[in-house]
Amino acid sequence: MTDGPPIPKLIDITISDIATALDNGLFTSEQLVRAYQKRISEVDKTFNSVLEVNEDAINIARKLDDERRRSGRRGPLHGVPILLKDNIHTADNMLTTAGSMALIGAGLKHEATVATKLREAGAILLGKTNMSEWANFRSENSSNGWSARGQQCIGPYCPLQDPSGSSSGSGVATALGLALASIGTETDGSITCPAEASNIVGIKPTVGLVARDGVIPISEIQDTIGPMARTVKDAAAILGIIAGKSDFDSRTQQIPFDKIPDYGALCRDTNLSGIRIGVPKEGIHDVLLSVMNRFDYGIHELEKAGAEILENVDFACLKEWADWDEDERFSILSADFKKAIDEYLEALDVNPKKFQTLEDLVAWTEKQPEEEYPSRGIERWHGALRAADLPPEELLRRREKSLRCSKEDGILGALESNKLDALIYPGTGKCHITFAARAGYPVITVPLGHYPSHKEEVKNKRGSLIETAPGVPPFSEEVLIHIAYAFEQLTQVRNQRQPFLVPTTEIDDVLATWPTRQAE
Repeated sequence: MTDGPPIPKLIDITISDIATALDNGLFTSEQLVRAYQKRISEVDKTFNSVLEVNEDAINIARKLDDERRRSGRRGPLHGVPILLKDNIHTADNMLTTAGSMALIGAGLKHEATVATKLREAGAILLGKTNMSEWANFRSENSSNGWSARGQQCIGPYCPLQDPSGSSSGSGVATALGLALASIGTETDGSITCPAEASNIVGIKPTVGLVARDGVIPISEIQDTIGPMARTVKDAAAILGIIAGKSDFDSRTQQIPFDKIPDYGALCRDTNLSGIRIGVPKEGIHDVLLSVMNRFDYGIHELEKAGAEILENVDFACLKEWADWDEDERFSILSADFKKAIDEYLEALDVNPKKFQTLEDLVAWTEKQPEEEYPSRGIERWHGALRAADLPPEELLRRREKSLRCSKEDGILGALESNKLDALIYPGTGKCHITFAARAGYPVITVPLGHYPSHKEEVKNKRGSLIETAPGVPPFSEEVLIHIAYAFEQLTQVRNQRQPFLVPTTEIDDVLATWPTRQAE
């Protein structure tokens, strides 16, 4: 080992920190993996954020260490441990179940492109993270972060905190420093919401920027995959690695550039001169005064950095959207799910329970005690079965209305009519997340702050978790990352409060025992 600057704590360490330390021989990837494994063992019985650790991780790390010594590193992720959500198929002994006991032992012939891209970049797939079962598309009365396989995932900032979902474990594990970063998936809020709850950065890319093959689906129209990290720069760097065209996902052929931008390079300064940002305050409802105060402070910081802020930007469709029958509005996604899950089940190369259709899953789940039915119901599955029977012309009418509200009379209309580069809002502005989801547009969430100490606890609808307590046009990721990085650097709020339970194992602890371990 060589001398160097102190190694940052693993709850704060960045890709650059790890790459520099590995290059300088301060530690090896094998030692880093062992440190993360110890951290998972130390605290994750409390949080239930990691479903399983990759049994091959140590051997992979050793091979990457050898490769680094022989020929140098492949890139910044060489030998860096990353966690994946449990709906992303990997060609190893790890399971891919969407948190359900139904898919134990099932698998596809081909690994998900996103997993392969990470491997090719030299990343170590450390394990799979817990998630809201079936990506929150099973029950109306479950809880965020619960799955039959992983049980209840808990958020990091207070005991029994709702972790949000469905990429619950990916958010919590990243916040706790159980890996450098995690990969999540989103159909409508499933990266951005848990990133917000865990006080980290989440990037929900344009649908089609990252290949979705090998992922247990909800919607061909809305599904996307993105990074969840502790800094904008790390999230941006990972996005640049996993993005790109793929023969296994036709939506990626819509990417308008042949070479993926260097998203990490956009994280260089806080100068926002010439950037026009809109605030759709009319659509921000039921937001606490303390949150709006922090939001207004953030707006002020962006203005100081040179951005031009336009407040009270309107969405033409807000009343029409609010008046639209919720079941009818949701039926579009329900129909997508029925089609997508049937196709996924049919494509399984290994299918121990012989599932072929959603109807098979319904019948099986109703009989399995570990799935906690009917306490945790299957209302969304029944809704998907009903939506599948809608006349095609009626479903098309609903989809066209949804897209118009989300695009021309929503996000795109607001951006174009006001000549804006981006829109910003506090994470609780749910309709904006849904508009971006329906339109397939990118979203980045960045830490804004914490609830004040006098905030009354508010529980979820099951009464089992605490929700609150003290404690853009497509392929426009470049401008969003630039703005998000500037906001992060100007506000620096992530480290103002620590999780209620933090692992104590650091890389130095592994190094201290390493000669003994090697001698054994």
